[in-house]
Amino acid sequence: MLRMLKRCTALMLLSVLMLGCLPRASAKTVEEWLEGFETGETWFGEDFAYDITDEEACWELLQRPITVLDAGQREEIYPRVTPGGEKVNDDKLGGFINGASAAVHVLGEDEDGWTLIEGLDYYNRVIRGYVKTSLLKTVTPNDKYGVIIDKLTQRLYVFIDGKLWSSCSVSTGLPNDEQPYNETAAGEYLIVSWVGDFDSEGMICAMALRFNGGDMIHEVPHNVNADGTKSYSRWEAMLGQKASHGCVRTQRRANEDGLNAQWLWDNLKRNTKVLVWDDKGRKMPYPDDDLELFYNPEGGQYYHSDAYCSSVRDQYLPMTGFLYSELETPAYKELEPCLTCQPPRAKSEIAKENLERGAITEEEYLAALTPIPYPDDSLEIYYNPDGGQYYHSTANCSSVKDRFLPLTGFTYGELDTGSFAELTPCPYCNPVQRKAEIDEENRAMGLTVTPQTATVTVSGEDEEAEAVPVMADTDDTEVHIQIVDGP
Repeated sequence: MLRMLKRCTALMLLSVLMLGCLPRASAKTVEEWLEGFETGETWFGEDFAYDITDEEACWELLQRPITVLDAGQREEIYPRVTPGGEKVNDDKLGGFINGASAAVHVLGEDEDGWTLIEGLDYYNRVIRGYVKTSLLKTVTPNDKYGVIIDKLTQRLYVFIDGKLWSSCSVSTGLPNDEQPYNETAAGEYLIVSWVGDFDSEGMICAMALRFNGGDMIHEVPHNVNADGTKSYSRWEAMLGQKASHGCVRTQRRANEDGLNAQWLWDNLKRNTKVLVWDDKGRKMPYPDDDLELFYNPEGGQYYHSDAYCSSVRDQYLPMTGFLYSELETPAYKELEPCLTCQPPRAKSEIAKENLERGAITEEEYLAALTPIPYPDDSLEIYYNPDGGQYYHSTANCSSVKDRFLPLTGFTYGELDTGSFAELTPCPYCNPVQRKAEIDEENRAMGLTVTPQTATVTVSGEDEEAEAVPVMADTDDTEVHIQIVDGP
């Protein structure tokens, strides 16, 4: 018995040692998961225009019959390397094409009951292989409606009777190295069922329409509060950018045409065709610098595309205008895009995404950025000399008690001097940032900080002598000593 125990113990130790010598699996990046595959950017052809304004071309594609695999809506069909052979790919949630709704391209003739096809899996990879010929089914799309989802603009466009009717903001899938299958695959699909509400990791997703197996078009998610009310804010703030697990989150607030998730649920028909346009390699254009945007200077936290946006109370309408070129300047940079009227995002955000998609070079990215300028040193800002801890953009900031109003003015050039250096910006009226903070944000964008110039008066009167550079406290500051005559 003792000999047997010793032998078992030795075998266990040997097993542990052998396991320790085996190579450890390393996590792959999204790029590595896609390596060796064509992706959704090739689905519509090399010269495809992605022109949403070409109604005739868009409608022709929306009405063109498509071939799907005649199987269940959640059934997974794996193309084979050879007729009846091994699967082309068997990654987690990859390598298969969903039945009933996902289009395939037929690439060959019947070969003893098998046909060569290609389709897109959840990784947005083109899977090319053989499926049973009996599964191939041609479907004519609904002739009233058509939907195009553009991953570049993160918008959903609705066509009615051949005309582009309206569009709204969405969030498509955001893949990561652990879940590369989160990408919303490009391609052509059919809306096949009205699923309704479902819970996804604590998020309630309402009015879901199935278009690709587990991927659905649904209302932007919400939580249910303790009092029974719904909270959308966390996910609504992500509309207009990739954020989902593959579904298409759609805005709940109706736009000026009445389009939102509720409209889609109420109006679209079975076999409505859905096109998903890929974004890889495509460049999002920047809005014109002279495009007019709007905000409420009386404490509004959003900027708008419409001076009469319906989300703003009548008493603040019409709102005050400013230019798109000013959006990232200190006066407006803290504003967030309105969730209702969906104004364009800041140029730096668009440029960053263009870079990530491979649509522009690093040099083009930096050239697209606008450094945040310093405010004029003579700009007047305000504080309460009776012990106030903040500095303000207005002499009558509503966050200050009336007995201290109007506040006392000083200039921006004095902000880092004396007792003013201890003041912090008012969180309500959002005064301009200090130069050091502006420098920090410019650095964060990858921009070179323009050297500042400081002048130190050594003595006397205002007669200027030669400026003598000395060692700076930081690499970004040139200090000049001004030597003047006098005691």
